[in-house]
Amino acid sequence: MNLIVITPPAAEPLTLTEAKQHLRVDGSADDTLITSLIKQAREWCEDYQGKKYITQILELVLDTFPDGDYIEFRNCSPVQSVTSVKYTDKDGVEATLAATEYIQDKDSFVNKIMLGYSKQWPTTILQPVNAVRVRFVAGYTDAAAVPESVKWAMVLHMRLLYHDYRPDERERLERARDALLGMNRVVPV
Repeated sequence: MNLIVITPPAAEPLTLTEAKQHLRVDGSADDTLITSLIKQAREWCEDYQGKKYITQILELVLDTFPDGDYIEFRNCSPVQSVTSVKYTDKDGVEATLAATEYIQDKDSFVNKIMLGYSKQWPTTILQPVNAVRVRFVAGYTDAAAVPESVKWAMVLHMRLLYHDYRPDERERLERARDALLGMNRVVPV
C-alpha cells in the first residue's frame, strides 16, 4: 500500500500569525522558518495520528483488490469523497470501477469503501504491481474544523523544533504532544 499526494493542502491548520504568537516571536525575520515549521508539525502530527487534517487529494495504490469486501483508508481519514477506483489489467488496460459498486463509509473512525450488497471486486487478472488506484479527497474541510487538540499538539511540536529545552523539559513537551494526539490516534496494526 502506498499513499501519493496528488494535490497538497492549500492552507495549514495554523496561520503564521497564530504560530508566531505561540512561539512568542515578534518581527518577520523568522517567517520563512516558522512557515516551514507549521508544515512540518502538521505532517509529523498527521503521520503520528494516522489522519489528514486539511483538504488534500490523495491516491491510495494497492497491488490487488483486498480479500475482504472493503478498502480501508487507514492513514488518511477523514475522507470527504472518493473520486475514482481504477484498476489495470495484465495487458496494461485501465478500467474504472463504477461508483454504484461500492458504498463510502464516512462515519467509522477509520473510513472505508465497502462493496455494495451482492457486489464483488473485478475478477480481471491484474498487472503484478500497483494495479489498483483509489483517488479521494481527505482531511477536514478547513482549519476551523481541525480539532483543537491537534492544533495544540502542532504548537508543542513547533516549540520543540524552534526553542532549545533541557532534556526533562523536552520530554514533558513530547509526552504532552503525544497525549493530545493519542486521543484520536489510528493505532498501526
